[in-house]
Amino acid sequence: MTLKIAYLGPRGTFSEEAATRYFSRENVNLVPFTTLLDVLEEVQIGGMDKGVVPIENTIEGSINMMVDALADSPDLFAEAEIVLPVAQHLLGNDGSRLEDIREIWSIAPALAQCRKLIRQLHATVRHFDSTASAAQALKESGRTDAGAVASAWAAGQVGLCVVAQNIQDNMENHTRFLVVSKDGRTPEKAEKTMLQIIPCAEHTGVLANIVHVFAALDLNLTWIESRPTKTRLGTYHFYLDVAAGLQEDGMQRAISILEIMGHQVRTLGSFRSTHLTPTLF
Repeated sequence: MTLKIAYLGPRGTFSEEAATRYFSRENVNLVPFTTLLDVLEEVQIGGMDKGVVPIENTIEGSINMMVDALADSPDLFAEAEIVLPVAQHLLGNDGSRLEDIREIWSIAPALAQCRKLIRQLHATVRHFDSTASAAQALKESGRTDAGAVASAWAAGQVGLCVVAQNIQDNMENHTRFLVVSKDGRTPEKAEKTMLQIIPCAEHTGVLANIVHVFAALDLNLTWIESRPTKTRLGTYHFYLDVAAGLQEDGMQRAISILEIMGHQVRTLGSFRSTHLTPTLF
């Protein structure tokens, strides 16, 4: 059986790299989509078996659109986590030299991560909708006075050379992806659980009270995000990653206590984490 895996395209994106490397030992058909919402929708309606979507980046923080979209997709369940090291490189056509680069092309967040080199080269920037599309456009242009900020994966997919390696200002950069599906199966020995908590009422210390439940049970929280309820100004839902699988007694006790307190608790996923190594040239 061939699994159909949706990811954010085009070819050469970090999403494609994460999906390809994670499913390298399985029989899969990777299908690119134009937007992240398209990825989730295709899984939701059954057009795709699974989807790979980014949820958090070391520098940019949580991807709020994805947090909201997962909360609005009741049938979807996060079954795995992929952590991908993000190294930005300056790519060029054959014959490109660093000192000759006058324009740098990429998506806005990638350009923002490489300000030092851009200033050093006194280069102008040109914005694209993804690092992969910038790399593809550069390849098609044939120009040697322009470069694209993208990954080593993109260089290999498009056929560009690496003019300068690891040009990001912050070398500790990772993106966390989730593998989502509709089957809702928790893997054996799950390591983390993602929860949505809708407080029973807005009052002073409500978040502190919720967090205290996990602290009392010696459960570590690795991610906390608040998102507006979109019903009334100043009201929020909370999203938590807990360092415990859904199958663990402590996790079940925490959920039960929160529900007894009157809070609504929804499990968005329970999964193991796969940390990928940096892509080699």
